[in-house]
Parts: sequence; structure tokens; C-alpha cells
Amino acid sequence: MDAKGERTAPVLSVKQVVKTFGEKRAVNGVSLEVMPGDIFGFVGHNGAGKTTLIRAIVGVAGFDEGDIRIVGQSVRTDALACKRVCAYVPDNPDVYEFLTGIQYLNYISDVFEVPADTRRERIRAYADRLGLTSALGDLVSSYSHGMRQKLVLIGALVHAPRLLILDEPFVGLDPEAAFKLKNVFKEMCENGSAIFFSTHVLDVAEKLCNKIAIIKQGKLVACGPTEQVRGDESLETVFMEVLESNDK
Repeated sequence: MDAKGERTAPVLSVKQVVKTFGEKRAVNGVSLEVMPGDIFGFVGHNGAGKTTLIRAIVGVAGFDEGDIRIVGQSVRTDALACKRVCAYVPDNPDVYEFLTGIQYLNYISDVFEVPADTRRERIRAYADRLGLTSALGDLVSSYSHGMRQKLVLIGALVHAPRLLILDEPFVGLDPEAAFKLKNVFKEMCENGSAIFFSTHVLDVAEKLCNKIAIIKQGKLVACGPTEQVRGDESLETVFMEVLESNDK
């Protein structure tokens, strides 16, 4: 609710989404909402449907049934408008290896029409925080996996997205960079943006996220505020209980 008591509109709305591969429903009737200020963790084992749903949300892959909206815009009919207000960081980002780090970031800034002064300030700030400043003049081909992850993260943040979507964002990051990225998430959400990310690291999700969804075999088996999903147990315990109960 806002100050007038009116319901705040979701940044991301997923309603009864279905995605099939042959006869298999990789995503089976999933519904969830991400509100401004949310850090929403999307949890599940490999093959549960996390990446398939994320790829549908960001428009990389289609879906068969249901509706997905970003800031009220349909990803099917208003794809460009959706892309302007969100950013996506895949789990294994492809970056143009023939560019230097700063050339890549300027290219992304050009795509999103970020003014020169603004991009310079944001790139400097995020590169300093994530420890990448000294490597921005180097070719991306010389970067480690962790450095590429940092570069793509900076590129995702440079246009100040309303919604940041990430697939396993902490894989490949050193502990210091992971800690700083968590703080960036919190600052973004304090300013009204929202984060939606998949992870298999339950400890991170439990400590960082105010909302959690657990997916198994394409279906949500738990979804809501972290305290509600967890109850009196650890998220790890709940996760294992949910998986075991649904196996029976």
C-alpha cells in the first residue's frame, strides 16, 4: 500500500505461465508478483524450471500460456518498453571479447541512451565498488569468469533499471564482491527498484531476500515472505522437506 492506502503496482507480474518442451511442462502454471523494494529469491534444484521462467520473463525465450508484465507492460506485446526498464544478468554471460571493459560498458550505455556524465559517474562508482576499475582498459578476452560477471553486472546497473533479474548472480564472485553486490541490491530496493534472482545458495537467499519462491518440476511449491515460507525452521530444512514431501 502507498501513503494513500492504494495498492502499489507490481514491478513484475507472472500469471499462470506455462512453457512446454515437447510433452514436458518445464514451467507449469506459475504465478508470482515482485513489488517495488522486493529482493525476491527464486529457489530450486537444477532442472526445476528457474532459468526457463527467467528467460521467458526477459524475452529471451517465449512461453505458451499465461501473462508476464514488467511495470504493467506485456513482455509479449511491449517487449521494447519492458527491456528499457529492466536488466538481465544470465548465469554464464556472453560478452564481446574483442572489446575492452570500458568499450563494452559504453556500448551498453549507448543502447539505453544513458547520458555521458551519468554513465561516467555510475561506471566509476560500480567499478570501484566491485574492484574492476584497473581492468576496464583491458580486453574482455583476458578476463576471468568472475571479472566478466562483474562487468556484466555493471552493465546491468548503468541505466538504473526498475527491475534487475539475475540467474545465479553470486556464482564466480569472490566473497568481497558478493558482499558489495548484496549492498548494491539493498540500495536499489531502498530507491524503489526490485530484484528477482535465482539461486541454489539457500543461506544467501534466507539472509538477503524478503520474499522466496521454491519451484520443483515446473510448479511453485512455496511462495511468500521469507519468514512465512521458513516458519520456525531454516530455509534449507524447509526446502528439503518440500522436495521430499512432493516426491511422495
